[in-house]
Amino acid sequence: MRINEAYEHAAILPCPGEDSGCNKIVTQCVDVTAPVTLVPTASLGTVTVACQGVPVVNCTTDPCGTSSTITVTQRVCVTIPVRYDVSMNTCDPTISCADGGSCGPCSPCGCKA
Repeated sequence: MRINEAYEHAAILPCPGEDSGCNKIVTQCVDVTAPVTLVPTASLGTVTVACQGVPVVNCTTDPCGTSSTITVTQRVCVTIPVRYDVSMNTCDPTISCADGGSCGPCSPCGCKA
């Protein structure tokens, strides 16, 4: 008797719940990276100066009386216009397989459907 003679009378049926053939669904987690570089800039405008009030004069003489020092103090308002800005540079996104191999119900890798 040949090995397959015992089975020639009935067709081999697929496993319950499966169609004939081999249909599978696989899931793979991937890491997608979209690099963005932010570059700050600061531009200074023209500085302006304006006196505030009157100057304060202070005069001191050395103990020997051979010299005098005059100190003049003036409050000055300095205005410095500054323009801040940020520009953005982008690069092409990249993709790579996530660590841990394939994902599935028996080997979760953190993928959310």
